[in-house]
Amino acid sequence: MKKILVILLFIASYSISQAQIKMPKIDTSTAASALNDFVKPPNIGDIGKTSTGITDMLISKLGLPASQKTDLTSTISGFLGQKKGILGQASSDPASYLSKFSLLQQGLFSKLKGIMGASAFTKMLGLKPSSKNAAGDILSHLFF
Repeated sequence: MKKILVILLFIASYSISQAQIKMPKIDTSTAASALNDFVKPPNIGDIGKTSTGITDMLISKLGLPASQKTDLTSTISGFLGQKKGILGQASSDPASYLSKFSLLQQGLFSKLKGIMGASAFTKMLGLKPSSKNAAGDILSHLFF
């Protein structure tokens, strides 16, 4: 009788251990990686000049029609104005800056894709400057 009880307990414990739900691993390195790869954004300066410079560069590099210049300039100018409001956090609280910048950038990219079209937008993403050249490239204002 004891042998049967021990065997039943063994089978029951084995079944219970196999029935446990395995939780997927959560990748906590993503947030840490974003902070490790953090690039301090360049100073915006004059929003009007900066947005016009970015628009002119996008039109020339992507071959966009001049008729899109007004919409692009307006959209980029609005984005830069919002970004300028959170720029101080880049030095004091990079995690907070990245969180807020990410939301602003998503909104900008959504509007830009609608203005210039999916194909030109994809090409624009390819123009992202490297983190080493961020300070010297006017397009870095859109990415950092």
